[in-house]
Amino acid sequence: MTEEERAKRRKMTLEILKTFRLMDDPFMSRVFQDDIECGQLLATIMTGRDDITVTKVITQHEIKNLRGRSVRLDIHAFDHARRDIDIEIQRAKKGATPKRIRYISSLMDANILVQGEDFEDLPEQYIFFVTENDVTGLHQLYSPVEKRIGKSLTIPYDDGIHIAYIDSSQADDSPLGKLMHDFRCRNTEDMYYPLLKEKVRYYKEDDKGEIIMNDLFEKYLQEERAEGRAEGKGEMIVNMLKEHMHLDAIERFSGWSAEQIRALAQKNGLAVE
Repeated sequence: MTEEERAKRRKMTLEILKTFRLMDDPFMSRVFQDDIECGQLLATIMTGRDDITVTKVITQHEIKNLRGRSVRLDIHAFDHARRDIDIEIQRAKKGATPKRIRYISSLMDANILVQGEDFEDLPEQYIFFVTENDVTGLHQLYSPVEKRIGKSLTIPYDDGIHIAYIDSSQADDSPLGKLMHDFRCRNTEDMYYPLLKEKVRYYKEDDKGEIIMNDLFEKYLQEERAEGRAEGKGEMIVNMLKEHMHLDAIERFSGWSAEQIRALAQKNGLAVE
């Protein structure tokens, strides 16, 4: 690749970077990685608790299962009381299933207790599925999963696991609604929370941040190609189409053919320029 080609590719990467939101995997992962302040903001708002003190945040945290399937958590936070908080950003409906949550929960718990600890020592666990659209059919911002016992289902079944679906498309003027607005926002100036606004601005508008994101995005694309994750790349291409990027630019950047891109555009009711 010549210097001119590299310069064109970098310019194209930065154009796409400007369209990214916190709902987009590679961008979200960079923004929240190791950022305790941002993790604290998410944990406080999503749990509705003011007694949580986040001590560690890991993005794309892989929890290995030596005898079976491992899982990768989008945003994994821990607090001073050993509370375990998982925030999954779910763009596609098919990934937000109860059995997936069950499996994630089981692996989060698997290695917490040490020899001699009682089952009652298991810390509280929070799993939030932040979705692009309404996957529950309830048309509401926050949908907690309630567990109850008995024929009348009036007695809470408290196993310390708290699960909730958060529909970002139902953003309102509540603290959680404003947070979801910021997750879906492409324009930094339109964001509500100063902490998130400054972090997003750094990676979108600051030269040093842009260089970091450019390198990470190139690595992300290479991994996408190597692992054949067509669904994730398809979401990226849909974003490009929504921003009216030209077909030849999308072809060069994504590695997809013109026919594949046109078919995806037609499926999503988008025009190709």
